Amino acid sequence: MIARYAGGESGARAAARAGALVVVVDAFRASTTIAVLISKGARVVPVASVEEAASAATDFRIGERGSAKVAGFDFGNSPTEILGSEIPSGSTVALSTTNGTRIVEAAGGAGAILTGAFVNAGILAEDLAGGAYDDAEVVVVGCGWEGRRASEDEAAAGAILHRLGSRGAELDGRAGRVVEGYLFRSMRTLRNNSAARRLKRLGYERDLDFCLAEDTVPVVPRLVGDAFVGWIAGAGWPRQSSARGPTQKAEISS
Repeated sequence: MIARYAGGESGARAAARAGALVVVVDAFRASTTIAVLISKGARVVPVASVEEAASAATDFRIGERGSAKVAGFDFGNSPTEILGSEIPSGSTVALSTTNGTRIVEAAGGAGAILTGAFVNAGILAEDLAGGAYDDAEVVVVGCGWEGRRASEDEAAAGAILHRLGSRGAELDGRAGRVVEGYLFRSMRTLRNNSAARRLKRLGYERDLDFCLAEDTVPVVPRLVGDAFVGWIAGAGWPRQSSARGPTQKAEISS
């Protein structure tokens, strides 16, 4: 397995054109929110526009623009809010975010599309390196913020790539540099970057600790048709993940 790193829409499109398996990383907060929803047994339909989400025939609508909840939606893009909600297993949820769902759309046509973050880095790497994707090229895409790099996405991508490398994946040069950034960047820096400050201003400080906790939501979200579901690589069927929901560590940090 060869693992690479790419950034933003252009990186996602290039990976899709190459037929690679794409892992979309939006640590603050879409990828983390998707993991929590999957852990509750929900199907998550990613849509790029607010209008699409508003008109979707789904049980719940979740969305943010500029990190703030979209007016009239059931929830904002807050993993801690959703963790404490009563979204029943089997629900279908429409999700639209500023960056994450737009990058998912840009990755359309890829060999497979998964989402990753700090909270599921370990299980995701374990799944990818488990033998079902031996000949695959994996591109981990950091979403960024409105076309700019985001340190939290690069660090979470580094967490995933570091685990892939430790399981035998060959990392290209850029992926190796992203791993170095992950290993040497302090969590304190991430808690005070521009995205973190924006979340704090909007009252979402609880989300920061949750999003930065590693390996607390052991699910592998994979896009099957129009929705992310819990997936077992090679098994060919979606997994209801609610029985393996967020660990106690995640619940405490929420």
